[in-house]
Amino acid sequence: MDQPTPATSTPLHIVRLIQEELITAQGGDEILGCGSPALALLPHDPDTALEFAYQKLHDVPYKEVKTCWRRLYTDAALWKATKMIEQGGEDWTTHVVRTLDMALILTGAPGREDLIESVFKALETALQKLSKKRKRKREDDVPETFADGLKNGPKLRFQIARMEELSLEGFQTRISREETQIPIIITKAIDHWPATTSRAWNSPSYLLKKTLDGRRLVPIEIGRSYTEVGWSQKIISFHEFLQQYIFTSSGDTGYLAQHDLLTQIPSLRNDISTPDYCFADPPPHKLPHIKPVAPLEEPLLNAWFGPKGTISPLHTDPYHNVLAQVVGYKYVRLYGPKETDRLYPRGVDASGIDMHNTSRIDLDKAMAIYSDLDPFKNESKGDNGAGHDEQDQANQEFEDHFPNFKDAEYVEAVLGPGECLYIPVGWWHYVRSLTPSFSVSFWFN
Repeated sequence: MDQPTPATSTPLHIVRLIQEELITAQGGDEILGCGSPALALLPHDPDTALEFAYQKLHDVPYKEVKTCWRRLYTDAALWKATKMIEQGGEDWTTHVVRTLDMALILTGAPGREDLIESVFKALETALQKLSKKRKRKREDDVPETFADGLKNGPKLRFQIARMEELSLEGFQTRISREETQIPIIITKAIDHWPATTSRAWNSPSYLLKKTLDGRRLVPIEIGRSYTEVGWSQKIISFHEFLQQYIFTSSGDTGYLAQHDLLTQIPSLRNDISTPDYCFADPPPHKLPHIKPVAPLEEPLLNAWFGPKGTISPLHTDPYHNVLAQVVGYKYVRLYGPKETDRLYPRGVDASGIDMHNTSRIDLDKAMAIYSDLDPFKNESKGDNGAGHDEQDQANQEFEDHFPNFKDAEYVEAVLGPGECLYIPVGWWHYVRSLTPSFSVSFWFN
C-alpha cells in the first residue's frame, strides 16, 4: 500500500496538540489511579506501558476492569502512534492504524475518542491527496458491488406482515400492548440513508476508502455459529476480511457480528440515522425468560456484515430491536415468547456463561429432519458423509431430545435492502444471510 509522507500529510501540529493533551492530566482524571510509575512510562516507553496495561485488562473479567487501566492502554497507544508518525518508516500508516484501532476495540478509548479520530481523519486526508497524485491500480481488483440481487429465494409459508412508511404514532400504538407486539417489516423507512444511496455501503470501493484503504481493524467471528465447537474470534484488517471471507471463501465463515463499528468509524455513522421507531415507549415486559435490563438512554447500535451463509442461531435479546437491512438479503424466522418451552433454552455452560437466551435447537438440523419446516428444501443439500442408518439414528435422537419442537409456531421473512424488521423483546429469532449482507441493529427499551 502507498504511504503518505508523515511530515507533510499528517500535520505535525496535530501530533503536538495530542501530546500536549496527553501530558495534561486534570484533577480527578481516572488515569491517575494507575499510579505514578505507570504514568511515567507513557512519554518515554509506551510499549512497556502497553504491555502492562494489556495485562491489567485481562487480569479480571472485562466488566470489572478499572477505567484507569483502559485509559493507560489508550494513552500508551496514542503516545506510540504519535512517535511513529514523527519517525515515519516502512508502512508507518498501517502500524499507526493498528495501534489505535486495538485501543478502540480493546478499551473503547474512554475520554480519548476525539483524539484518536483526529489522527484517522488526518490519515484519510493524506491518503486521499496521495491517490489523486498517483493513478494507480489496486493490488486486488474488487467488484463494483457486494450483492446484486437474490436468486431462487426460500419458499415462505408463514410470512411476516409488511407495512410501508409506518408512522411513529402507528408504531407506538402497535407496541403499547404486549398482545400487539408482533414482528413487522417496515418498508421505505431508510430510503433516505446515504448508506443506501449516495454513499452506498454496497460499494466495496467506498467501504475500503472509509477504512483507510482497508487498513482499519475489525473483530470477526470464525465458524458457523457461536454455539459450535471450534468457533473463535480474531482481529484482522478490513481489507483482509474482504479478501478472505467476502470476495472468496477460505473454507471457514468469517462474520463481523454484533460490533459497534459505527462508533469505531464515526464517518460511517454519518451515513445512517436512527429510525424514529427506536424512540417509541414500549411498556415494561413481563416475560419470565428475559432478564430485566436497565433503561437505555439511547439506542444501542451494532453492525452485522458477512458473506452468504452466515448464521445467528435461535436466540432472544433483552431489548426491542429494529434490524435495518442495508446490503443484501437475509432469511429470518421468529418464534413468539409462548413457544419458549418448545425451543428448549440452554442453561449455564461449562465455563460459567449464562446461555439461557440461546436455544438448544440447531435450526438447520431441524429443517433437514422436518421437510415441511424447511424453506430451503429445493436447494442441494450435498452429502454429509453419513449413511442412511446413521442419519436415521441422528434424526431419532433429535426427536427424542426435542419432542415438542415440531409443534412450535413461527413466522418468517426475507429481509431485503432498505427494509426494517421490528423484533419485539423476548421473541426467538434465527437469521441466515442469503447473499453478502450488511445490517445494522438498533436495540431500544
